[in-house]
Amino acid sequence: MGHIMKGNPSKRQNEKGLGVNMNEKLKIELLKNKDDLIEGTFCYQLFEDRMFNENLMVALINGAGDFLKENSRDNEVKDLLTWVVRGVDQCFLSNSDDDDLYTIKNYNVAWKKNGATIGNS
Repeated sequence: MGHIMKGNPSKRQNEKGLGVNMNEKLKIELLKNKDDLIEGTFCYQLFEDRMFNENLMVALINGAGDFLKENSRDNEVKDLLTWVVRGVDQCFLSNSDDDDLYTIKNYNVAWKKNGATIGNS
């Protein structure tokens, strides 16, 4: 005998649809970082404004984690994360290079002392 589901079938379908829609919206928000000219993203602030915004970074990481929990096979978001890590790494390396004009305006020397510098890869 099959499993009997309680509740309104159309309501369950709507909730399922909302989950998919929310995942798609989250993916769109995450992928905005790939275009470093979209203001308000972590990548825009780091690459264009030269500001390391920890809150936006945490939101990006948490959002990607939430998305990948439901969509573990999504290579587009995985590729985005790889691209972001390489970009952040390059920013930290450039910031430390006296011959490079790029600097992170709010760079904190304590990041390096605490081992939080990303340029160690």
